[in-house]
Amino acid sequence: MADSYLRQVRKWVVPGGLVVLGAVVGVRLAKDPQTLTGLARGYPYAVFGAAALLAWRFHRSRVLAAVLALAVVEWLLRLDPGPTAQIARTASTLLLPPILASLALTHDRGVLTTRGLTQLAMVLVPTPAVALLLRSQGAALAVTQQGELIGPASSVWAAIPDPELLVFAVSITVAAAVAVYRKRTVENGFLWAVVAACLALTAASGSPVSTVYLMAGGLVLGLSVMETGYRMAYRDELTGLPSRRALPDALVALRNRFSIAMVDIDHFKKFNDKHGHDIGDQVLRMVAAKLGRVTGGGRAYRYGGEEFAVVFPGKSRDEVMSDLEELRGTIEDSTFTVRGRLRPRGKPKNGKRKSPGKKNLTVTVSIGVAERNGRHTTPDKVLKAADKALYRAKRAGRNRVST
Repeated sequence: MADSYLRQVRKWVVPGGLVVLGAVVGVRLAKDPQTLTGLARGYPYAVFGAAALLAWRFHRSRVLAAVLALAVVEWLLRLDPGPTAQIARTASTLLLPPILASLALTHDRGVLTTRGLTQLAMVLVPTPAVALLLRSQGAALAVTQQGELIGPASSVWAAIPDPELLVFAVSITVAAAVAVYRKRTVENGFLWAVVAACLALTAASGSPVSTVYLMAGGLVLGLSVMETGYRMAYRDELTGLPSRRALPDALVALRNRFSIAMVDIDHFKKFNDKHGHDIGDQVLRMVAAKLGRVTGGGRAYRYGGEEFAVVFPGKSRDEVMSDLEELRGTIEDSTFTVRGRLRPRGKPKNGKRKSPGKKNLTVTVSIGVAERNGRHTTPDKVLKAADKALYRAKRAGRNRVST
C-alpha cells in the first residue's frame, strides 16, 4: 500500500513538480540579483527552442503552442519599466494562464493540421492585440488593477489584484482537473506549466524572476514530451507494464545478488482461439495488474505474447518463492465475467436481466525462477535458466512454480 501511494505521488510530482520547486528554491536562494540576470539572458530561449523542437518532432501541437506562448510572454515582460511594461504584464496575466489551461483541454493531432494550426492561432492571434495595447499605451486594462471581483485579497496574495487571482485560480483548477481525469504525462506537464506561469506573473515588473519561472514552465513541457516518448518506446501499451525493450536496462543495473522469474499464462492460445482476442486482451491486462503488485520488491515486464518476466534485485531464489506462490495463487483465485453476445443493451423493466452465455472464467500461470550463482553468473544466463525452469513447470502439469 505504501509503495503504491509513493508511486502515485511520484507520478504527480516528477518531473514537473520538482522543476518548479527547483525554480522556487533557486529564486529564494539567489542573494545576488546578477546571478538571475545572467541566467535570464540566453538560457530561456535555449530551453524554449529545445522544447519546441521536441514538440515538433513528436507532433505535439499543444506543447508547441504552449512553448510559443511562454516565449512571447517572456519577451513582453522584458520591456522597459513604465506604463508599457505594466500593460504588457496585465495583458500577459489575463491571457497566458487561460491559454495554457485551454490547450490542456484539447488533444494533439499533429502540427500541420487544422487542429494543430488552430492551437497555434490561440497563441498568435492575441499577440497583435497585446502589441496594439502597447503601442497606444492606453489605460483600458487599468481597471483590472483596481477592481475587486472576489472580495478583499488575502494576506500573502494581497499585492495581486483580485481579477488576476481569479484568472490564476480558474486556470490552475481547469489544468488540475484535466490532469486528474486523463492521467497522462503531457497533461501533468501542462498543470505545472500553468503553476510556473502564475508564479512568473506575480513577480515584479522587469524582474529576472519571471524569466526563471517561465523557463521552468518550458522545461516542464519539454520533459513531458520526452517522458511520453520514453513511455511509448519502453512501456507496453496493452498492459501498462514496462516492455521487453526496457528489460535490458534493468538487467544491466543488477548487482551480484538477484533472481529472475519467467511467468507464462497457461493454455493462452487455446483460450484466445475459443473466446476471441478481445477477451484474451482482458486476460493479459488482468494478469499484468496482478504482476504489477507482486510483493518482494519485484518489477514485472511484458516479455512477449503471454509471457512476462519479474526481476527481484537483491533477492535469492528461496527468498522470492513465497512471493511467487502468492502471485500464482492470486491469479488462480481471480475470476472475470465474459458476457454473452446476445446480452441486451437496455435494462429490463423488472430490474432482472438474463445473460445467455454468461461465463465466469479463470486462468492460471506457470512460473520458473532462477538466481545468480556460480553457474549462472550473468543476467542473461539467469534469464535463460528461469526460462528453462518455466518449461519444467509446464511439463510438470502447469499452474506451479518451478526452480
